Amino acid sequence: MHIHARRRSISFSGRTITIKAAVKGLNDKKHTFTVEKISGIKNIPPTAFKPGMLIFDVKGASKTIVEDVPMYADKVDMNTFTYGGMNSQHVKELEAAIRKAMSG
Repeated sequence: MHIHARRRSISFSGRTITIKAAVKGLNDKKHTFTVEKISGIKNIPPTAFKPGMLIFDVKGASKTIVEDVPMYADKVDMNTFTYGGMNSQHVKELEAAIRKAMSG
C-alpha cells in the first residue's frame, strides 16, 4: 500500500512502514520501521485549514522536526505522515491494515 500527499509518502508492505519526506536538495529523507516498534497510532483528520496527520509512536525513533523542507511542505518529524482531504479514505484503510498487522 502506498500513499503520496503533501510532499510526503508512506508505504506499508505488511510488516514494514516507510515514510519519505521531500527536503531541499537531491535526496529525500526516509524513515523505515517495523510494526513491532509501533507503540501507538493517532490519526488526526484534516480540516479546511490544517492537513490531517497520521502519527506513529515508534520506540527509539527521533522526534526531530524536519526543517529543510521545500515550500508548502509540512515541518513535522519523520514519524508523522501529513495528508489532505483527498487521501482521507486511503489513510483510514492504511491505518486499519497497520493496526491489524500490529495485533496479528
